[in-house]
Amino acid sequence: MTILASSVAGVPTDNRTFPVSDPVAVALGAKALQPEKSRNTSAGVAFYPVKALSITVDYYKITIKDRIVLSGTFNQPAVVAFLQANGFQGVGGARFFTNAIDTRTTGVDIVAGYGFSLTPTAQLRLTAGFNHTKTLVTGVDSTPGVLAAFKEVLFDRVERTRVERGQPKDNFNVSGILTYKNWVANARTQRFGEVTLFGTPTNGSLDQTFSAKYITDASVSYAYKRTLTFMVGADNIFDVYPDKNNNNGPIATDPNTTNGGNSNFGIFPYNAISPFGFNGRFAYVRVIWNY
Repeated sequence: MTILASSVAGVPTDNRTFPVSDPVAVALGAKALQPEKSRNTSAGVAFYPVKALSITVDYYKITIKDRIVLSGTFNQPAVVAFLQANGFQGVGGARFFTNAIDTRTTGVDIVAGYGFSLTPTAQLRLTAGFNHTKTLVTGVDSTPGVLAAFKEVLFDRVERTRVERGQPKDNFNVSGILTYKNWVANARTQRFGEVTLFGTPTNGSLDQTFSAKYITDASVSYAYKRTLTFMVGADNIFDVYPDKNNNNGPIATDPNTTNGGNSNFGIFPYNAISPFGFNGRFAYVRVIWNY
């Protein structure tokens, strides 16, 4: 069992993830998990239009039946009261894994590489890549009767959006590696496309889209007699952060009050949905000894 601590209207709440065999999950209608069934179709081409330039294009389509995902989080007062009435005290919310959905993922990868010599001892290699991926939920299992009686949904809009829009549809990166004698300089910029989070299972008051961001990494290294390598560099060198969580959102039962938005009154300034994290710049110095 996993306990996910969250905040609802500023009040800490334990939302627990139960194994499907746990009595709490069984009481809510959880069923034994079945193996997923998947089919992968792909095709690709590679060509070299000019000397030292390579281009590859790959297309893929992946269908998954009975995909294992997390259910929605069932923490409505009626569900909590039902669990307590059945002897499950102290459960503030529950969810479990389930073969709830069928999905179809389609995408294309394009990669181009070009290398050339600047001088007899200096070479530059450039690489650029683009990816477009789209995932759709094509089928959803029915909600178990006990949850349907409380007007719950097995796979709600929050979890559906996590699958369909929780990863960037478009990514782009460009990198360059310059070598000169014992020196190597490496730089890369990657664009992470926008992602969307639906904040509540029932309405759009906390829905939020996080904009695309560019993340740049760079490093320089020097190899001494093939034994020692000295390196200095930084990931996310420009210290880019994702958009902040919305700080305010109306409570459905009282439009004049707020529930702290997705940040829960500032407890969570950044959202874990960010595809590149929220730790900012990471600088490092390394010494590598080859023996």
